Amino acid sequence: MDSFSTTLTINCTAATLWKVLTNPELMAVWMGPEMNITISTSWEVNSSILVKGFHHIPFKNKGIVLRYEEEKALSYSHFSSISRLPDLPGNYSILLFELSVIDNLQQLTVHISNFPTDVIRKHLEFYWRGTVFNIKKMAETLNDTAQL
Repeated sequence: MDSFSTTLTINCTAATLWKVLTNPELMAVWMGPEMNITISTSWEVNSSILVKGFHHIPFKNKGIVLRYEEEKALSYSHFSSISRLPDLPGNYSILLFELSVIDNLQQLTVHISNFPTDVIRKHLEFYWRGTVFNIKKMAETLNDTAQL
């Protein structure tokens, strides 16, 4: 299966990183504050996740929560209205966030698989290669604030 992964080390607690990854208000900031993003989900496995925003045009990304293991792993499917593809199971990418600890630091690995088109693969790779650093910055800032 065609996939993409990126990993980085973050100086924060697992609880802080998990909060950054799963709190809709924080997610909207690291996803792109200029896009007026709103996120709706309960994070229950098999429940929906909906991300709405504006990036040149209005968009709606949707999917299903596939895995939720607190402070360990989070996975959901992803389909974007911008793709203009039919809303079929084969047109959903799968995002997986895995947390692990190395030398008292958090290691975040983002795996993305099932790219319906090469354009979608290139877009998701470009977006997530940069976005993981937004996550890192936010988690380290929140972690520092929590320790004051």
